[in-house]
Amino acid sequence: MTNNTKGFILGALSAASYGINPIAVILYDNGFTVDSVLFYRYFLAVAAIGLVMLARHKSFAVKLRELPWLIGAGLLFSFSSMALFVSYTYIDISIASTLLFVYPAMVTLLMMLFFGERPTATKIIALVLVFLGVVMLNGGSEAHATNAIGVAIVMLSALAYAVYMVACQKTILRTIPAMKFSFYSILFGSSIYIVRLNFCTDLQPLTTATDITCALCLALLPTLISITALARAIQYIGSTSTAILGALEPVTAVLIGIFVFEERPTTMAVIGMLVILFAVTLIVAGNKISRLRHRRTAKE
Repeated sequence: MTNNTKGFILGALSAASYGINPIAVILYDNGFTVDSVLFYRYFLAVAAIGLVMLARHKSFAVKLRELPWLIGAGLLFSFSSMALFVSYTYIDISIASTLLFVYPAMVTLLMMLFFGERPTATKIIALVLVFLGVVMLNGGSEAHATNAIGVAIVMLSALAYAVYMVACQKTILRTIPAMKFSFYSILFGSSIYIVRLNFCTDLQPLTTATDITCALCLALLPTLISITALARAIQYIGSTSTAILGALEPVTAVLIGIFVFEERPTTMAVIGMLVILFAVTLIVAGNKISRLRHRRTAKE
């Protein structure tokens, strides 16, 4: 399996697992605050990856010059999570998922403005199709769609996530092993919630099997697996392609709505999912064609 193929698989895995975030609503309905939910999400994730690193005898050592970048990455990812989860209290999850997906465009713009990257025609077409697909995917929901506060919060979440993805590719972060990077990013990111919970004195306890299950799912899927797979995917295929693969996030969110919250998808939503899957296929195929052309040119 080539590194390029690994990158697309990991990018899809990261996006799909990040789409599990809406199950946080179950904890909200059970009376948990945003800070308590996110604390458990981060604390359980960093504990799990720490145990894995110990079992595999992985080194926890970091270089002094890596430390500020790891702190910054952790705070960026954590802020993006917090803003997204707060937005769920202002606007519908489907609307938040739609608005969040402005981040691939932000990644593309940041790469163009600061690093001179020129996206291919295939990537631009795929990006447009993805936007159309996401809009169709969530086209049936109108509740709270015009809430200015909710919209602004989601935009901040998208911007933080876009900066985080670019930093993973264009800074010293790209040289740090994915597991170690994930451990310290999540560890430093959790500091936000420790402070906001008055050093855990305001932390709400997990008391039921449902609460514990939801907290574990949030820790393992949209945090541990997503952040680790994301870091590796960016190393293999770059931040722009990885961001476009993020279209699988709202697809996962819709599937969660169907199987967990018993929502019934509209015909428009089904068409939207097909459009997104076509766009993802297009970006994968386009990348392979580009690599084949590059090889032919090199031989000539």
